[in-house]
Amino acid sequence: MYAISSHICRKAERVGGRLRYLILGALTRSTYRIDRLKMSENRQTYEDYAQKGHYNHQDWSQRWQNQTTKWHVEEANPHLVENYETHLQDKDNPHSSIFVPLCGKSLDMIWLAQKGHQVVGVEVVEQPCHDFFQENKIEYKVQNLQGVEGKVLTSQVTEMNITIYNCDYFALTPKLLGYRFDSVWDRAAFVAINPDLRCDYAKHLASLMAPSGRGLLVSLNYDINERIHPGPPFCTPDALVQSVFSPLALVQKLSSTLLTGQRIERFHLSYMDENINYLKFNKE
Repeated sequence: MYAISSHICRKAERVGGRLRYLILGALTRSTYRIDRLKMSENRQTYEDYAQKGHYNHQDWSQRWQNQTTKWHVEEANPHLVENYETHLQDKDNPHSSIFVPLCGKSLDMIWLAQKGHQVVGVEVVEQPCHDFFQENKIEYKVQNLQGVEGKVLTSQVTEMNITIYNCDYFALTPKLLGYRFDSVWDRAAFVAINPDLRCDYAKHLASLMAPSGRGLLVSLNYDINERIHPGPPFCTPDALVQSVFSPLALVQKLSSTLLTGQRIERFHLSYMDENINYLKFNKE
């Protein structure tokens, strides 16, 4: 086998760099398939999977510092645009408040502000908070929070009613805010939060919502045994979403999209379903 491989590589070098590249690429893919086969022979439970790949503040800060933030996109999320009028817009209150947890520097906040909403994000890492305003050329002011470690960054542009709290998610309370949110848009928080904090995350979210609060939640489903390097975005199947949120809200799955291409190849997955869920808090 070694002699055959050596012969192939030598021949590839004689023919040219492109053929050599293709052959070496094939060998790499073969190695990856073998690794995946080994993983399938040792299938894990969801509980085992949930214990791996936890992130802390320093991990997220490092990702932003190194610009390894492929979850950030340069446009409004298409699921937000598609479901806004039917599940987030309040025609009786066009300036209603919308919460964006673990917001990073998401452009969804600009899209929502342009619709006339009061947009509030929370982000524990300081860099993307400043990046959001600076990159979008929005004048803003920074103030220290009272009684909580962190800062609040507030837009000074009238038509951009956007505020970002640079603090721990669990430090944000109705008392600190002075009100409760009308809606929530969770594109990348629930799938990023460490699994052992999910129930606490959901309970805290419910405490921040007004009595008629509602929202949209993105969840993901994939084969956990295919993740070579566990970590966010975590697999959050339908049953998990129901078990975590059903004690707090009515949960309705609106749609499911099979992701393809680079969005899943970087995770070495054969498939990933992106699901959109509607939440109606304080159910009867």
